Amino acid sequence: MKKTLLTSVLLLGCFIAFGQTVDSTYTVSTDFKHIVFNVVSDSNSDYYYPKLEEKTKNSMSELTTTECYYLYYGRLFKNKHKGLPFLASSERMDFDKALAKNNCKKIISAGVPLLESNPVDLTVLLHTCKCMKDKKDERWEEYNTLFTKLLDAIFSEGTGQSPETAIKVVDIEDEHIIKGVLGFLGGTEGLYFNDNFPGRVFNVWSLGEQKLYFEELFFEDIEGLELN
Repeated sequence: MKKTLLTSVLLLGCFIAFGQTVDSTYTVSTDFKHIVFNVVSDSNSDYYYPKLEEKTKNSMSELTTTECYYLYYGRLFKNKHKGLPFLASSERMDFDKALAKNNCKKIISAGVPLLESNPVDLTVLLHTCKCMKDKKDERWEEYNTLFTKLLDAIFSEGTGQSPETAIKVVDIEDEHIIKGVLGFLGGTEGLYFNDNFPGRVFNVWSLGEQKLYFEELFFEDIEGLELN
């Protein structure tokens, strides 16, 4: 499965720009979640979340990497986000069943509505896009563009080499997609806490001497930060 995932990513032609700069006015902060929330909840902001959702529906291929950054991290504050997409709905369970059977027709038919409600679900996005390409569905290019820009945005926050550069994720499944993109296959995982990072939750994957750090934002306290 992990080899299949990596092959899928490579087939999509995702070329990730590590360290890409996203607007430092918003991202350089000791309180990451509050900064992001203030941006996506401000109706005067270019990255007001309803604006981003509307643009995703109507002009997905025109989204910038910065817009994808706030689309992804702003998801934390949407609909009491739990970070466990596979438990989100019966529709998501139907998608997972189709994925387990490698039924591309059903993956696409189930995946597209799911992406309309949550366009930053990397698992659904990757596999829907791959199946669209396999089926010569012309929509695959715009979904691939969204996938690539989301990854660029995520990697702009860190490369995962240390807690300081941990890759910030909003869903637990995103870790597995990103591991595949990086070619970090297998390994063991464990939670990591450090007094230097109070209130922050890290998951570290270890493979021999290699380590890959993720910050699991969905487990951290966001009480009072919720989009209408």
